Amino acid sequence: MRKFLLLTIMLTGCLGYGQKHPLLLYGPDDKGTVYTSIEEALATKEKVYRLKLTKLPQKDSLPEEIFQLTELRELTVKGCKLNLLNQNISKLQHLRLLNLDRNRLLRLPNSIGELNELEMLIISRNMIEILPDSIAKLKSLHTIDAWDNPMYVLPESITHLQNTLKTLDLRQIPLTKWEYEAMEQLLPKTDILFTNICECENRRDHN
Repeated sequence: MRKFLLLTIMLTGCLGYGQKHPLLLYGPDDKGTVYTSIEEALATKEKVYRLKLTKLPQKDSLPEEIFQLTELRELTVKGCKLNLLNQNISKLQHLRLLNLDRNRLLRLPNSIGELNELEMLIISRNMIEILPDSIAKLKSLHTIDAWDNPMYVLPESITHLQNTLKTLDLRQIPLTKWEYEAMEQLLPKTDILFTNICECENRRDHN
């Protein structure tokens, strides 16, 4: 498990260690291009496999034009003050990496469960309290990075991922021992990373 975790950290560069995501090619026509604007991606005659956005128009959700890019394998929308992830995310059926780091998301849509090829979900530094039940449908998902969200419970449906989900990163979330043990019962084979706290220092209301 430790070897797998180290490999995951090296591949993603998203778990706080500063490594860069290495280039993964998705076919003989893949030139490794990373597009950084929707306009640029829509204008090209090439297939668009990677889109990385750090700025969005003054909207609280993704521009609908993104969902025309149905060949996307990697979508990063980072630090864009995103409040809502559109239900239409399900149109990006080939997504393997979805990175929504450092936004203002309160929840994920149920339609995320239709991303059958999704392997890595990064929702770190948002305000998400619980994952949708549809997360259980993501049989290819091996990593969830939920670092620094107020996520103290998991949906019971996530137990369906206990044989495939390898890493759940919940660091900077002050879980109590009881909360961690409840998660461990749902995902006994998953490496759950968390920030342990002293019960006497916990000021959250669990009643």
